[in-house]
Amino acid sequence: MKQVHHARKQRQLRYRVKRLNVLLRDGRNKAQQEIAALINKIRVLTKELSGALPSFQLQKMLGPAAIAIGMSFVTHADAQSFKPPVLNPFGLILTNSEVALPSFGDLDGDGDIDILIGEYNSMANAKWRFQKNTGNPLAPQFVAPQINPFGLTAQEVAFPHLVDLDGDSDLDIVSVENYGLSFFKNSGSATAPQFDAPVLNPFGITFQEGTSFPAFADIDDDGDVDIMAFGEYGALFFENTGSVTNPQFALPVTNPFGLTPSVYTYFPDFADLDGDGDKDLLVGELYGTMQYFKNIGTVSSPQFAAPVENPFGLVTTNYYAVPTFADLDNDGDQDLLVGEYYGNMQYFENTGVSGTHTQLSNIQLDLFPNPAQDVLAVSSDTKFERIEAYDVLGRLQAQYDGAVVAIDVSSWSSGTYLFKFLDGKGGYATKKVQKE
Repeated sequence: MKQVHHARKQRQLRYRVKRLNVLLRDGRNKAQQEIAALINKIRVLTKELSGALPSFQLQKMLGPAAIAIGMSFVTHADAQSFKPPVLNPFGLILTNSEVALPSFGDLDGDGDIDILIGEYNSMANAKWRFQKNTGNPLAPQFVAPQINPFGLTAQEVAFPHLVDLDGDSDLDIVSVENYGLSFFKNSGSATAPQFDAPVLNPFGITFQEGTSFPAFADIDDDGDVDIMAFGEYGALFFENTGSVTNPQFALPVTNPFGLTPSVYTYFPDFADLDGDGDKDLLVGELYGTMQYFKNIGTVSSPQFAAPVENPFGLVTTNYYAVPTFADLDNDGDQDLLVGEYYGNMQYFENTGVSGTHTQLSNIQLDLFPNPAQDVLAVSSDTKFERIEAYDVLGRLQAQYDGAVVAIDVSSWSSGTYLFKFLDGKGGYATKKVQKE
């Protein structure tokens, strides 16, 4: 009986939140009395449901309306945890640059994460440094660097991002260059990369002086790669209005999704830091602090809360904090490597999420065959709300209804994928699968 009561309360909350969003969007003065009444009712319903639902689920139901009614949820900021930083681990080599600019990706297609380090050096042309990962999935080890490999040419600034921008299943490079973006197309393959000469500001990209530091992610959940850039004038969102294989970027929108960056906020990267299925944002600053922007919207309609400085046990690094995420120890969460001044790199191991998220145990959950080639079968005795699949860099590959029993992976690139099963009540389970 209590479960039915809670279900009715959830329906009432969703209806009132939807109505409140309509009235706030319309901005009609005559609706102020109705808005005030709705806010009071939403607060009452949220309080009644707080004992029955985890806070992250309530926050998802409220979405951006949480800001309007003055409610905040801070459990996830306390739940994530990083160990103290380790300087230049895993054989990473101190660069000769003024700033180390790292980017992760499986460049040789062997299933582990390699690193490409760019340089900024005001006294000379930059160099590219590639360090191959010869360790194992639980313990990476990077060999001595190759300088300017794969046909790459020296640039004034080398700030690389490994991303499949043209949807051909290999990793291209996009790099900052002369207040623009240089695109190095991978004309080789996923296992033997070779990069063409750079093209400046392709696909309709319009960068300007003072806005030079991008991140690449499917920010609006439409299946293609968008760009979020930071610099002197704030955050700029370049929506990909093309397609996965033929990107085309719209004119930039300044400080979208409620973002409020400072004038010293420069280096962004996206990751699901609170385990609720959407993309949060961590931005490194000029003076070494890191600003966390929690996504309080949805996967397809992000909305970012006010920034929190150095959460999760993170600490200020040297000047020019350049964060990049990857699951370096293959334990299912996102570790953090931060490039900094004097060419160093600080490694923050992620020790996982606790608190409102509970890992399920003593359940039957199988994915087979593993390794997989075409279709992956799902078998479990537990009812899940959704299933998420992530690549080795923690990027969301796909999302499914929790009731699916077969997943088509035939078009996926070879490598390791993490499947996360969520039951809608804060419980989760994970499985790893190798795609051949």
